[in-house]
Amino acid sequence: MTGLSYPGPSRQPTRSSVRFSLSSGVSTPANPSPRLASPRALLELAAIAAAPLRYGHAVQVLRDGGHAFPAMLAGIRAARNTVCFENFIMADDRTGREFTSALEEARARGARVRVLYDPIGTLLVRGGSVSRRLRGSDIEARPFRPLSPLAPWSWLRLRHRDHRKLLVCDDLIAFVGGLCIADHWAPSDRGGAGWRDTAVSIRGPAVADFQAAFERMWSRARLERPAVPPPLRPPSEEGEAAVVVVGDRPGLRRVAAIYRWLADHAEETIELTDAYFVAPGEVLDALLRASRRGVRVRLLLPGRNNHPVAGLAARRIYQPLLAAGAEIHEWAGVMLHAKTAVVDGFVTLVGSSNLDPLSLHRNYELNALVADPGTGAAMRDLFASDLRNAARVNHDEWRRRPVRARAAEVGATFFADLL
Repeated sequence: MTGLSYPGPSRQPTRSSVRFSLSSGVSTPANPSPRLASPRALLELAAIAAAPLRYGHAVQVLRDGGHAFPAMLAGIRAARNTVCFENFIMADDRTGREFTSALEEARARGARVRVLYDPIGTLLVRGGSVSRRLRGSDIEARPFRPLSPLAPWSWLRLRHRDHRKLLVCDDLIAFVGGLCIADHWAPSDRGGAGWRDTAVSIRGPAVADFQAAFERMWSRARLERPAVPPPLRPPSEEGEAAVVVVGDRPGLRRVAAIYRWLADHAEETIELTDAYFVAPGEVLDALLRASRRGVRVRLLLPGRNNHPVAGLAARRIYQPLLAAGAEIHEWAGVMLHAKTAVVDGFVTLVGSSNLDPLSLHRNYELNALVADPGTGAAMRDLFASDLRNAARVNHDEWRRRPVRARAAEVGATFFADLL
């Protein structure tokens, strides 16, 4: 399985001079003492997230559906008490039916199984939703704030969707990332489209925070007052990583604030992967400041975007980044859907938040902030591996691109806020 885990309890992230490379099997030097490793820095990030800073986690990086889906299915199949599943898309295709079968088996074993899905998100894929089958299996399936032609006021909810991707099994392990449950994310050798994406599995005390985050959204789905989750006994420490659960909802802009803080405090490197990089001014300006003061800023973005307007709007802001010395690499494979950042090889952000107006301003999102040199090294190696299937944008050539391309980018920018 792709990724590394680090067992053994610890009260704070440790520093290591060498970590095994995820992609190539070569040793990768780690920054021996990044400023971001200080307790003060981590507490500041936790304060922005309005969430506790937890220590003692085993974190595993999961690349694409080929690795993430089997790990998630194994978690469901091992569950004996509870399965809490939340996703933007639960498609009625081969992948969705495989997950549904695993959820039905968990319910048959006596586990309480709850599934929270976004009915608008599922409209984006063919085949519709598996919700009818879920409900017929004695599984508690709940749509997030559905729309109805008989209730015109419900359409006011259209722009505030549940874009989160979370799985919690038996309060022991949590999975969070950017993968939806659809064949788009399944590997090509299983008939899927093989979209590029990233998730992490987490064991340790923060699993209780992910469970609490699910409980709040379970209540919000029906516009109920969010219930106060029952106190959970935090899982025991499993490893060395520190974790902060970063939830975002309309109007809070926590993720944008975290990106800005990380860019302003980075010392050496920022490696950012994003599907729809229509970054707001505050985040773009912070990245420009970082690049100008000597931080190596590298962005990996889709070469071909499944939302062409978003792709064009993203290219509109290439120019200031390239002029400031940042590197932009365009993915040459099928759709790049990951939403990750690793800063100074130590702080990693993985989850559902794109750097676009929908994610940062309007949707409900969920991310894991991980402070750990081992996870950071695995993410850096994954980024380096991805760059081998990407083309770097040349600044001089970019400035000479055709006028029609510039016009299309300007036109797309007008629609970017509606994405």
